[in-house]
Amino acid sequence: LAKNNSSLAKVMTYGKTLENRDLVLIKIANSTITKPNAPAVYIGGSIHGDEYLNIEDRLPAWFISQAKTNSTIKDYLDMGGAIYIAPILNPDGYTHRERENSNGVDLNRDYAVKQANVVGFKEIETRSLINYLKADLIADGRNLKVALDYHCCIGALLYPWSFTGPKIPNADKEAHIRIGTIMQQSLGTNIRYGTTPILLGYDARGTSKDFYYEHFKALGFTYEGRYNAENKYFAEHSRMWSKIIEEILNSQL
Repeated sequence: LAKNNSSLAKVMTYGKTLENRDLVLIKIANSTITKPNAPAVYIGGSIHGDEYLNIEDRLPAWFISQAKTNSTIKDYLDMGGAIYIAPILNPDGYTHRERENSNGVDLNRDYAVKQANVVGFKEIETRSLINYLKADLIADGRNLKVALDYHCCIGALLYPWSFTGPKIPNADKEAHIRIGTIMQQSLGTNIRYGTTPILLGYDARGTSKDFYYEHFKALGFTYEGRYNAENKYFAEHSRMWSKIIEEILNSQL
């Protein structure tokens, strides 16, 4: 993709795993356009190695194809917007079909979240990703607006906080709910949205969505795909992302 679309996409190797596998993402942005305070979107997958959905790796080609035919995606990129996609955040766990990384650590408990008293980023996978994202966003002057990690397997969209205690301001909650509504419009009202304690009945500390919300002030999400079925709904996911980008364009997020 990057080779055939060099002005629009760049593959970045941002680190190595303990088993020496590349940590890779693709950055989709118009290399000829730089504008201050332009928006950015981050999409990640397989932070749990056994929860790969076969949606994450198909999104880069879709975004690139839409840059020429979809006015929403084109306008977003023309305004200086960027899309980061890391399809497999945990290559070692993915290779072994295990939830944790090679250290036996759940990477979705390794994000620094002050509200949860989690220092985080002890593992190379999470630390390398966030170091790259922070530096690249600062270098380009972009603001992260939406961050979503794909997971499996209950059919739900989760937003902060992942643990009982703090509350997010009403305006932020309404913005998260707006994404939840877009998700249901695209994927069906049977996919619920809410917080981890309410929907799953337990607390999770050190999650990616809490970090993205707390650190970047971005809308942070975990999408829990349907077991052994989510790959059938790629068209619906692409429709969801088109609507999310449209919301960003309209300054609703």
